[in-house]
Amino acid sequence: MEDPPAPIPPPPGVDDEEVDPDFVPKPPDADHAIGEKGFVPAWDLKYDEDEEEGEYEVDLKALRDTGTTSIILIVFLVFWVLITLFFLVWLGLAANCQIEGICTTIDQSTNPDAGYLFETFPFIIPSVYIWAAMTAAALGYVVVCLYAINVIRQDCGTPRMVEIASYIREGSVEFLRREYAFLIILILALLLLTGFGINWRLAVCLLIGAILSGVTGYIGMSIATRGNVRTSAMSAIGIEDGLNIAFRSGAVMGLAVVSTGLGGLSASYLLLRDVRALAGFSAGASSVALFARVGGGIYTKAADVGADLIGKVEAGIPEDDPRNPATIADNVGDNVGDVAGMGADLFESYVGSIVATAILGASLPYYFSNSLALCVANHLYIDETCGPLGFPDGTSYAYFICTNEDFYLTYPFLRTFGSVSLFVAFPFMMGCVGVLTACICTFYVRVPDLSKVKREHWNEKLLLALNLNIAVGAVFVLGGAAGLAWGFFGAGSDFQNNLGFGRPDLPRFVLSSDPDTQCIPNENNIPDGSFIDFDYYRPLDSLLYEYPAPVEVPWRLFLCVILGLLLGVSIGFLTEFSTSGGYWPTKSIAQSGEYGPGAVVIQGLGIGMLSTVAPMLLVLAVIIGTFALFSAYGIAVSAVGMLSTLGITMATDAYGPVADNAGGIAEMAELPPEVRETTDALDALGNTTAATGKGFSNGSAVLTAYALLTALIQDSGLAPDPIELTGTADELPTKILDDTIQISLTDIYVVGAVFIGIMLPYLFGALTMLAVSRAARAIMAEVRHQFNTMPGLREGKPGVRPNHRRCIAISTTSSIREMIAPGMIAILSPLIIGFAFGQQPLVGLLIAAIGSGYMMGILMSNAGGAWDNAKKLVESGFFGEENSKGSEWHKATVAGDTVGDPFKDTSGPSMNILIKLMTTVGLVAISLMRPDLSLWYVGLILFVVVVILAAGLWWINGRDANKKMEEMKSIAADGQIKAPPKVVAKRATGRSVPIDEVVAGSAYEEALNAAGGVSAVNAGVNVDLTNLPGLRGFEDEPGANKDVTINFDDVNDAPPDEARTRDDEV
Repeated sequence: MEDPPAPIPPPPGVDDEEVDPDFVPKPPDADHAIGEKGFVPAWDLKYDEDEEEGEYEVDLKALRDTGTTSIILIVFLVFWVLITLFFLVWLGLAANCQIEGICTTIDQSTNPDAGYLFETFPFIIPSVYIWAAMTAAALGYVVVCLYAINVIRQDCGTPRMVEIASYIREGSVEFLRREYAFLIILILALLLLTGFGINWRLAVCLLIGAILSGVTGYIGMSIATRGNVRTSAMSAIGIEDGLNIAFRSGAVMGLAVVSTGLGGLSASYLLLRDVRALAGFSAGASSVALFARVGGGIYTKAADVGADLIGKVEAGIPEDDPRNPATIADNVGDNVGDVAGMGADLFESYVGSIVATAILGASLPYYFSNSLALCVANHLYIDETCGPLGFPDGTSYAYFICTNEDFYLTYPFLRTFGSVSLFVAFPFMMGCVGVLTACICTFYVRVPDLSKVKREHWNEKLLLALNLNIAVGAVFVLGGAAGLAWGFFGAGSDFQNNLGFGRPDLPRFVLSSDPDTQCIPNENNIPDGSFIDFDYYRPLDSLLYEYPAPVEVPWRLFLCVILGLLLGVSIGFLTEFSTSGGYWPTKSIAQSGEYGPGAVVIQGLGIGMLSTVAPMLLVLAVIIGTFALFSAYGIAVSAVGMLSTLGITMATDAYGPVADNAGGIAEMAELPPEVRETTDALDALGNTTAATGKGFSNGSAVLTAYALLTALIQDSGLAPDPIELTGTADELPTKILDDTIQISLTDIYVVGAVFIGIMLPYLFGALTMLAVSRAARAIMAEVRHQFNTMPGLREGKPGVRPNHRRCIAISTTSSIREMIAPGMIAILSPLIIGFAFGQQPLVGLLIAAIGSGYMMGILMSNAGGAWDNAKKLVESGFFGEENSKGSEWHKATVAGDTVGDPFKDTSGPSMNILIKLMTTVGLVAISLMRPDLSLWYVGLILFVVVVILAAGLWWINGRDANKKMEEMKSIAADGQIKAPPKVVAKRATGRSVPIDEVVAGSAYEEALNAAGGVSAVNAGVNVDLTNLPGLRGFEDEPGANKDVTINFDDVNDAPPDEARTRDDEV
């Protein structure tokens, strides 16, 4: 047996009497010598914290969340499989019209008694295609269940990891519970107002949309808060395993969004048989999205800023340190803001685009199913030849011919599967293509071999792997869009064969060849069996758009889809260019850190403003291009095309917070550095996908909002509807359009509304930024309080835990309260303007708000992302290690990131919800408003309500601010927080190290001295020497004693001047 190593002398300041001459370091026992060469895998260890009875112990039931098979998920899987099979059988029967009424049901929105100001011709509900959408949605939920089961079955690591994840899940669920409790009151109020004020079909759709949006958020949150710990555990195996678990967790959210949206819309349409009532579905989804996005954004940034400013700046402890009471709240915020919030945002965009496209499709004046309209269109050439209003009694030739002796009744009632119904069905079928594409392209992510790739290039390779899935999905969507466009409207289709109408013999009067007599009434006009002369048939819509010939419909619609997809890809690239550390905009911000925080903020704002130019020009080009292709319907189709890949892009977005949480759990559970390195790589990838996801969300929001605005103009009654555009006994369609009340920018009320619309996004952004500030101060006060009143917390004493629940409760309460004022603005501002000043000013308000809100959203999202990545660029040592973490250069970029966090995660993304919610609220309520000021008193009442609520909120915030100020003054009297070096729990990962192999002046010796040197060893103190440099290659030296373990346990008694262990070393 080898002799034990000779005792080493005590460090300065330690008396010899403290040394026990009989003490001999003991080798590790069998339980702690697991692993090759003395390494002990972290997942095989028990932590002191788990052995102590703590005041804030998590529920023991939560510790059972280990890799398992969920019975509930299996039941749901069987249920959705059976539903899918049933829908397939039903779809087969419906396709052959074997179900009574399924091929002949008329849409109720065309009923004159439906209560809509914008009247359309009767058309048959495309039931077969709506059932196909329902079937695709059910199949999507089958895949959701399979993915969720796959995630749940993975190992979730150590008890400490499970405990941390349980806290995160508990906080996330608590936030949703509190938020949904508030939303129930709001939605019920909107339900009653809509039902009694407009119609109950709209009200029911509003309720369904709100419920399904909430369900989608809960599904995504449930899996994200379970996938985070499993991603962390699987990262110990390899980066591919970690990436696929995180991506699959995100895919559950992505597929849940598209499947729930498509299925919910389809079910609502089949249930209520009113396509215009689907606007209520969009309004309900928007209401939930507003509070989920704004509330979640306030929560996440309040916790993040509070945790960073007290933990990293004042206490000097690293990010995600378990000693920080706000760390768990910070990780909860990632879920409520970037999973539930982002999911609700894109859910609303997705359903809004389908709703707008379907409503506009039902309103097309192109292919009529009305016999009188068809007859008039068939004879408009006579008016062109003989002059309008030239027939007896000053009527239109075409109108007189068709109404004289009810000649139009000789035209058959034409089934409209070849006309309006297909335009309604098109967005639903595009949704089917999107769901099926998402099921395929989220199945697996191929991760390249990174063993030969430099660490700094990992992010590029991983991003390429995710983008490959998105690119494949885009190809599938283009293929599906081409099939739908040419299948519905192309050569050989019923639509083309019948020129959009069905092609029976259509009797038509023709003019004689003699120019002197051809316009003489009746004498020389003889009936002739023929069909519509499309050389003359060029009907206009309410936007003065002249529609093309039917043969051009397929390629025009397909080009609209292509433009939408290209816009999504282009905005993603521009966002990455503006925010990624690999390009000059972010590098310039990082470079400005040399000159202090002010230079960083100025440069970041400049870059953010500059980054708005290219996306706005692209959006404008797409809007103009698609309008030229197919009027407002083309714009809506481009939005549907852009969002057809949402199942995949949402998966990459939701992947980000899962990976971020995984990194935090790995840090708090003190997993080995190689695991943390893997989670860091996954987190960096998530930051990139999150930035591009925000750009995608911004672009889709503005297209959806504009499409909804067009539907609003129609429903207002300001624009002539398709029935009016057939002409009357006194007027031709062109004269009707000439006489239409136009929205004039010289109208003082319209001008005023435009200015208010420009201002509202700034007010909205200000309220959300100030809300983050107030909530962050409350978190900071609580963290200071715990550090000052809980002995051993700052030192990291085993068994001493921070009260995470207190910080979670503060964040939750603050975010719920602070989201009321912004929500009030978004919901009530269009109502106040519309009722007080009329419908035209409302349109001006919305146009201005859409443009201003989109620009603000891009500026804030891109500037915030650039500030964040500029900080990370400095931390990576890009400007030299001396200018990395802890340097003045770094502190300057941290200041910029502190401003940028609420920019990119709270205020910026909330602009999307603002413009969409204002538009959908206007769309739902527009039929109650008037074109004049006759309902001014309703607007005044609403304005008074807003003033009273604002005053109440101002008083409450002022009272709470004074209370918090007194608390902070009391805490500040104890002095600034400065935490000592972190104590690593004993029995952490390490290898056997002989004392005599410690290099003088190394980090090992520094750590040893900080713990009391030999006196600590003689006292039985265990010291962790994990991954610290300073060994002489003892493994290769013969005779080296490899059986002696030195582990730190407690440094509370170490002299202050010796406690110099750095967090990044221990």
